[in-house]
Amino acid sequence: MMLKGRFLFFVALLAGMAGAIAQGLVVDSGLANYQVAPCDAEGNARFTLGGTAAGAVMVQGRVTATAKELVGWVDLGKAAQGRWQGVIEAVPAGGPYRVELRALDEAGSVVASTAVYEVLAGDLWVLAGQSNMQGVGNRKEEEAPHPQVHVFAMNYTWRLATEPLHILGESPDPVHCSAESEEKRQQEIANWRDGPKGAGLGLAFAKEMLRRTGRPVGLVASAHGGTSMAQWDPALRDQGGASLYGSMCQQVEAAGGAVRGVLWYQGESDANVASFPVFLEKFKALVEAIRRDFDSPELPFYYVQIGRFVNPEFDPVPWHWIQTEQLVAETQLPRCGMVASIDLALDDAIHAGTPGLKTLGYRLANLAERDLFGAALLAGPRLERIERGDSPYGAYVRVIFSGVNDGLTAAGRVQGFSIGKGPAGPNYPCIFKQEIDPENPNAVVLWVAKLPADPHLWYGRGLDPYCNVVDAANMALPVFGPIAILE
Repeated sequence: MMLKGRFLFFVALLAGMAGAIAQGLVVDSGLANYQVAPCDAEGNARFTLGGTAAGAVMVQGRVTATAKELVGWVDLGKAAQGRWQGVIEAVPAGGPYRVELRALDEAGSVVASTAVYEVLAGDLWVLAGQSNMQGVGNRKEEEAPHPQVHVFAMNYTWRLATEPLHILGESPDPVHCSAESEEKRQQEIANWRDGPKGAGLGLAFAKEMLRRTGRPVGLVASAHGGTSMAQWDPALRDQGGASLYGSMCQQVEAAGGAVRGVLWYQGESDANVASFPVFLEKFKALVEAIRRDFDSPELPFYYVQIGRFVNPEFDPVPWHWIQTEQLVAETQLPRCGMVASIDLALDDAIHAGTPGLKTLGYRLANLAERDLFGAALLAGPRLERIERGDSPYGAYVRVIFSGVNDGLTAAGRVQGFSIGKGPAGPNYPCIFKQEIDPENPNAVVLWVAKLPADPHLWYGRGLDPYCNVVDAANMALPVFGPIAILE
């Protein structure tokens, strides 16, 4: 009993000493548990740290991974008037890392120590837009987490990236959370965290980028369902957390500032007669503002063309207009890219299903890998030209595409093309067969009985079309039309 008592006393003494040591050295800026520090183009990160160290003259730090020293002890800075700040340079992409810190007195003895845990060195990507980016997919099929993918959540803290990435009630910014009481806010958080919906594309994108590049990923969760371009107006930045754009800028700054790119999924809320005429102008202004305010003139900006909407009472004209303007935007904005979603299944009347969101993450990763890591990938099929012709088997329209990765394909028979009578006229039922051109894998042949006067071609016409053309890299053919079919 005496030995046991002495042992317990000794353990308690050691615990008290450890507590005293930890309390004397504090990290309060620059690096936090689960943070993803941005890497440069060569794959190296700088860990910036600052804090307090009572009774010390020097603070040192080192980086370890799986109990092995990665970066040895380096001087971070003198503890002038109790405060210190410093940088650990050339930390290679990877992790999770443990950043160990110690404070030394004038004799070089350790007087305090602490550590920052689960730190990654990698790339930061912003997730922004409305509900399809926020994530409303069925969680029963959600993407599993990965230890090298973290999220800067809406409560301005880093954590392991798990679905749902976006929990609006966690945000201190009134633009995201306006609960009448703390009790209602906590209930909102619990309902979303534990509910059946909430899967998005961000985690799938991050894991795909990690798989391809070996670089961990940090996601900045900034999306908010049901929001319009007017609500994302960069002119509202000075409102800070009372505006979507201001809140996003605050999040990016708090997350470390240097992001690798932006992923955007929005447009549904602008598919109305009041908003669609100025959508392209506002969209371009948003991209330009983000690049200016993030101090990155060539920042990659990748987005999703809006897909299907199962609503027989909705006017399809504004919806198609948004899809068309999104297609136009990628030709007018450098370092921008668009992926299509028209071929994907839904989990409700307007939201992409979880398997489709994973596909979108893959498609967006194709663009990022192409632009940032030199992958030999093309942007995906885009209309190049239309030809009319006759053959012993009848008349045909050949639709030829550029940007195709190793040929077009379709699950089952090709679907999605239609011909209208005039640019705004009704569909004219003249196509009896759609097929990948057997002589040109980058083209589709539409066999027609008889073309109407002033024929115009569509792909994905209507709010709820069935479309299934993709290329070998699973980049889908986007919605387009009406395009005149000339002689």
